[in-house]
Amino acid sequence: MTLEKIQNTSPKLPELVMQALISAMERGSLQVGDELPSERDLSETLGIGRGSLRECLAVLEFLGAIETRGNRKALIRDADYIRNAIYFVRVSNREDIQEDFLEFRRINESAIAELASQRATEEDLASLERCLQRMAEHPEDPMTDVNFHVALALASHNALLASASHLVNSMIAGIRDRFFERPDYPQIAYESHVLIYNAVRDRDPERARTEIENHLQIVRKFSQEYPEQD
Repeated sequence: MTLEKIQNTSPKLPELVMQALISAMERGSLQVGDELPSERDLSETLGIGRGSLRECLAVLEFLGAIETRGNRKALIRDADYIRNAIYFVRVSNREDIQEDFLEFRRINESAIAELASQRATEEDLASLERCLQRMAEHPEDPMTDVNFHVALALASHNALLASASHLVNSMIAGIRDRFFERPDYPQIAYESHVLIYNAVRDRDPERARTEIENHLQIVRKFSQEYPEQD
């Protein structure tokens, strides 16, 4: 299988990766059922970083275009299906979509926090604690933030809510990276996540919902004060 290197490194990377897959299928070098190359090989072939590639693959997997088989990803949908999926990615890249993302996160993650405070196991709580520890030890790494929200979603024990949360977290990766470049954001974010964890640990659904909403107000504030630069 051969894929062409992506020339455009704009924020629309998931769409560009999809287009690369479509082109490979149209040339006959990739077929439904084929396994994709390793992340390392894909990253080098497409000319994008492995972190960006993982985000793209997460979106593709959520949309049902690929699936995980052991340590590899496999294509399970045809070119027409992926063309339809591109529409969803384009919506996520609209300039006026930020408020919609925040509204979606408030509804989705509030429910997740409530359920997690009711359903989290000791193992779930331990996972959240490890995420907080990594946030404290590596304040410059936005993936520590992602991992906390993933762990929180899993602690809700609702597969659909967790999947939706995972998708949105993948699609706002660029925004999160931009925030973590601010010297004050990592500590503020860490303290906010601690409050969320404490509410879940204390089995307090109402407080858990409140702390998630407070956290998203912080995100909104930074979005307004530090908008994306062209």
